[in-house]
Amino acid sequence: LGLRAYTVDVAMSSVARTAPSRAHMRLPRTRRAVDAKRACAAQATKTKTHDDGFIAKAMEARASKALLADSDEVKALASARAPTNRMEEYRFTDFAALTGAKAFVSTRAEGGVDARGLTVGEACATCALVDGVMDGAQSTIEGATKAGVVIGMASVIGADRVMGEQSAVRGNVFSAMNSASAEDALVIRAPAGVKCAIPIHVATLSTGAKGGDVMRVSAPRMTIVVEENAELTVVEDFAGQGESAYWQNGVCEIVLEKGASLKHSIVQNHGRNAVHTRTTLVTQAEESKYEVNEISVGGKTARHDLSIKQLGPRTETVLGCFNLAGAGQTLDLHSKLQLDFEEGTSNQVHKCIVSASSGKGVFDGNVQVNRFAQRTDAKQLSRNLLLVPKATVNVKPNLQIIADDVKCTHGCTVSDLEEEELFYIQSRGLSVETARSLLVSGFGVEVISRLPGKELRERVNSIVRAALERDRVQFEWTGDK
Repeated sequence: LGLRAYTVDVAMSSVARTAPSRAHMRLPRTRRAVDAKRACAAQATKTKTHDDGFIAKAMEARASKALLADSDEVKALASARAPTNRMEEYRFTDFAALTGAKAFVSTRAEGGVDARGLTVGEACATCALVDGVMDGAQSTIEGATKAGVVIGMASVIGADRVMGEQSAVRGNVFSAMNSASAEDALVIRAPAGVKCAIPIHVATLSTGAKGGDVMRVSAPRMTIVVEENAELTVVEDFAGQGESAYWQNGVCEIVLEKGASLKHSIVQNHGRNAVHTRTTLVTQAEESKYEVNEISVGGKTARHDLSIKQLGPRTETVLGCFNLAGAGQTLDLHSKLQLDFEEGTSNQVHKCIVSASSGKGVFDGNVQVNRFAQRTDAKQLSRNLLLVPKATVNVKPNLQIIADDVKCTHGCTVSDLEEEELFYIQSRGLSVETARSLLVSGFGVEVISRLPGKELRERVNSIVRAALERDRVQFEWTGDK
């Protein structure tokens, strides 16, 4: 009958409960309490030993003097726990590639990575960060400087005053490890009234380590400040050295002041042996607009934690994401949007294709419309396409509404390609392979078409096509003509 088995988790969580045995019930209450306490202590010791081992190994590879080494966030790492499936926020994301590594190294490899393949033709500036440090030979910033934008590394132009403020309050264990490791940071500031619609291109690259269980780790960090009534466009590329194993652990803190606007594009295309963790923290003042569109294709495990707070009325947030998970990949987006003021708007579209039975997509989207966020318009949609049997997607859309005068919607779909759509295209004389290819292309075009510049969209199209062909899925671009 052509039935297919899919694994789907949509906002469901269960806890297994086992009734105590009669022999255990006959024990004195004090004895049972002591046994339970000992069992908990043994489990805590086992967990702590495992967690401390991972964090300690990662910290051994950090820079001799990090920018935020003395912050409270870094000091809290002493009691932090490593991310495992036993923790709710990491329940569906396996970081065994990190926790199982025998050692980490952070020294920059000789030769570096060539960034010439990552081009944004219309960019006014290109910043190439190799293992977290700017590569001057592959970077040009004159165009952005002429437009009035201040751009450079913190070690040269000085650290921005807002650096570390958001990660200290809303960060996680990965952002804390970045704060403990980042020896430098890229700073981009658009002064009040400056309007730079031409993209600033930031290419963040990693090199791999030579040798068995040793993994190279880098900690790129970026701070973006868009002052009052200023406008900025930033395109980020994430890639690395072939199919080597490495861990790129990045942090980006963004501050938008009153009336500011930032269009942010992200293209993640690491090799399939890499681990990518990224924390993006955004604050938006009154009447500001933040738009982010992300295409995530590479990495063995890729996790993006995106946290946005609207700090003023009439604030607009637009979130777009297209994840393509192939064989052996886990692509995870955890987003959190908090609305606290009246007349705010948000629109989130998440799309995920899983093209292999061993691939997995994860989405946890939390939108909080709090008490004083009256007359809010919030929308959230997650659409997931499973192309093969046993493909897996774990989806948890979450819309929390406390305000009583709002217009909010959210939805989630998980499916294979629709038979009716396939039949309609085939009835026009096209083969079933071409029909599936066209439908797969149209699934992601909504997000891809938002990227700035035809050249960037065509490059992303090539990346998506190559990833699908690698998993034996045909693809035809239906975007730019």
